[in-house]
Amino acid sequence: HQNALMDALALLCNIDRRMVFMARSDIFRKPAIASILYFLRILPIYRIRDGYESLKKNKDIFQKTIDVLTDKDCALVILPEGSHSGIRRLRPLKKGFARIAFQTEEAKDFSLGIRIVPVGIDYDDYEAFRSRLTINFGEPIPVENYIDQYKEAPAKAINSLKDELSERIKPLIINIETEKYYDMVNTLRNLYGKELVENIPVSERKENLLKLQQEIVNGLQAAINASSEKIDVLDTKVRQYMQKLRELKIRKTYKIKKVPFTRLISLSILLLLLFPLYLYGVVNNFIPMFLSVWAKKKIKDPQFKSSFLFVVSLIAFPLLHILQTVAVAFFVNHWYWIAIYFISVPLSGMFLVYYRKMAERFYCNRKIHCLFRKRKEYMEQLRDDYQEIVELTSSVIRKDKAGDEKQTT
Repeated sequence: HQNALMDALALLCNIDRRMVFMARSDIFRKPAIASILYFLRILPIYRIRDGYESLKKNKDIFQKTIDVLTDKDCALVILPEGSHSGIRRLRPLKKGFARIAFQTEEAKDFSLGIRIVPVGIDYDDYEAFRSRLTINFGEPIPVENYIDQYKEAPAKAINSLKDELSERIKPLIINIETEKYYDMVNTLRNLYGKELVENIPVSERKENLLKLQQEIVNGLQAAINASSEKIDVLDTKVRQYMQKLRELKIRKTYKIKKVPFTRLISLSILLLLLFPLYLYGVVNNFIPMFLSVWAKKKIKDPQFKSSFLFVVSLIAFPLLHILQTVAVAFFVNHWYWIAIYFISVPLSGMFLVYYRKMAERFYCNRKIHCLFRKRKEYMEQLRDDYQEIVELTSSVIRKDKAGDEKQTT
């Protein structure tokens, strides 16, 4: 559970089935908000931290979950970690989902055949608009496998089911278990992953990137567990390399690559030609963009930023686009010009995103090109540092794989 409301929306937009979600009870404190959440098919789940007395309310919630699970057209969605975090690691699961599954089966004489589907969600960037989102579905776990154990020792069965779900989720996500070397592993899954993905056809890159990153993380984790002497060296080199990039204010890239001057010229001409469209988009989307950015700054929890921004944008952009079109209609007599304007405004907003990404890529490449001209030796050394990190990472992972194959043999 990494990204607050966005995790639930990710499932809602990709599963063709009615779903009821369970969320922590503290967000239901205000009656108005609670009414909206109930309307959106979100039920509260009460925890000990919410007060011992509040646990009694779970009885009513439990009855509602029975109604959901006995409806074949419905699914109950629980985020079993119990809280969100921006760390790419599976945290200990709570027991609530297992209790609900067993108690629902028990209430119906163990005849429902409830199955628990593990789901892994991975974000390329938690906050960036139009960044990659991957949802992996695992094999369902039949609750009936633990019924006999539950009848004899309920607590043991709940823990067994919880442990199995945890093990089933791990292969579906980026799971960086180490704390000491977390930053190194998290950096290398991108840095080394993008190096490897260049050897894959463009059409297959998106579907293979997560798999490559998982292999990198698992390989590095195995080397860390084996106390490889190269890990500390690699960690130091990665930290130093990333520090140099920050000092040079080079963002959006890991690889130091000098782009040909002709390419920079062609890209600058393209940006110049497209600038009127960009300006049109800025003028017609300035107010909702300003409101979205302003709202985002009001949220302190980083994992709530994209969720809050999504909700504000979902309301602000369509509403203001309609109001702007109505205002334009007072000055334009022909309906087809009004229709063209109405269609062009959201399209120009979408174009803003692509133009900015293009501009960011141009400025980054131009900066690197200028640095090579002014500080050639330093940049060449930085490029060598990058290649050294790639080769060292490759040797660490290959050594680990070789060790695994030797043990298997």
